[in-house]
Amino acid sequence: MRPRTPLRALLVGALALLTAPLPVTAATASAEPEGTYIVQLNPAMRATQGATQDQVADLGGRVVGVYEHAFKGYTARLSATAAEKLKHNPNVISVEPDAEVHAFVQTVPTGVRRIFGPANPNLDIDGTDDVRIDVDVAVVDTGVDNTHPDLNVVARANCVTGVCVNNTGTDDNGHGSHVAGTIGALDNTIGPVGVAPGARIHGVKVLNAAGSGTLSGIAAGLNWVVARASTIEVINLSLGCNGCSSSAISTAITNAVNAGIVVVVAAGNSHANTSSFFPANHPDVVTVSALTDNDGLPGGTGGSTLSCRSETDQDDTSAFYSNYGSTVEITAPGTCIYSTYRAGGYATISGTSMASPHVAGAAALLTSGTHKPTTRAGSLAVRSTLVSTGNFNWTDDSGDGVKEPLLDVHDATRYPPA
Repeated sequence: MRPRTPLRALLVGALALLTAPLPVTAATASAEPEGTYIVQLNPAMRATQGATQDQVADLGGRVVGVYEHAFKGYTARLSATAAEKLKHNPNVISVEPDAEVHAFVQTVPTGVRRIFGPANPNLDIDGTDDVRIDVDVAVVDTGVDNTHPDLNVVARANCVTGVCVNNTGTDDNGHGSHVAGTIGALDNTIGPVGVAPGARIHGVKVLNAAGSGTLSGIAAGLNWVVARASTIEVINLSLGCNGCSSSAISTAITNAVNAGIVVVVAAGNSHANTSSFFPANHPDVVTVSALTDNDGLPGGTGGSTLSCRSETDQDDTSAFYSNYGSTVEITAPGTCIYSTYRAGGYATISGTSMASPHVAGAAALLTSGTHKPTTRAGSLAVRSTLVSTGNFNWTDDSGDGVKEPLLDVHDATRYPPA
């Protein structure tokens, strides 16, 4: 038989249970919610790790990270009361609550807006990378940043020496990457968007870090592209020279066009007649002058202040630097154009080099997917479409008496890219 417990003992035991402190539960411990705080310490402090551990432990918090290079301090999980108490520590400079940050949303550059890219529903420019234009464009330039998160670079070659080496050639200048972005920057949540979003870019490096090169390098680069004529639809050449010529390169351009590749060339930035600039004066290319557009809208109401330069130039007029003349087929925005740049960056720069890729992007729309031309006639038909669909809602103040059409891709029936 179990011995009986005296009544007095039961009462004492019950009283002990009632008066003893309750165990700490998870609900009790989290009565005051924690947040993440960034704490900046006195830069003269030594032993940052130890000081951090002591401070946070005393306040019942948890260390997240300790920093000793950019600044002395740490992040920690703390209650609001603990964070407020920490502000009074003489070795603490600041205590700041953590906050969420976001990548800046995509910008539709003024140039893409001025040629009415967003007005064409086929391009689906909406900040979501769900439609990519099925086309391949060769950027023969300073190279293209093949790791840029806003570009779809599928191939590259370094041809600076006159011999092309595949899978090499970084853009150590930025010019080629800028051109590539205007052609095909992704329609996503960052940076700009190109005329032909997501176009497959082939970066062909023929210019060095200073932006200069040789005709032999260009010859090698064009040879590399034409060898891939079954894949590549468009070449952009935002380069050239005044008074020079090359029979070999002229032949290379003609053979590229004969193979169905559309060749787009910048007119030049000397405010001179394009007729003496090569390869802009080649009869088979699409030669592009530059327009100054300050607001991405027609009407000439954007003023004359340039956002990226010290000069002034009236909105919707011939760019003050642009070459001109009857050799030019078409004009496109070229002043203060925002686009991708080297080392994963972005930049705003000006020139007919920035106008040309707008037209190359439009040519990419016309040659995408099953629209790919394979003959000279097909390539020249694309040039004809680019010119015939342009508008004249701008002011030609170049003085040459020849008003070229302004690129316009708004018509979904004429620009139905794959």
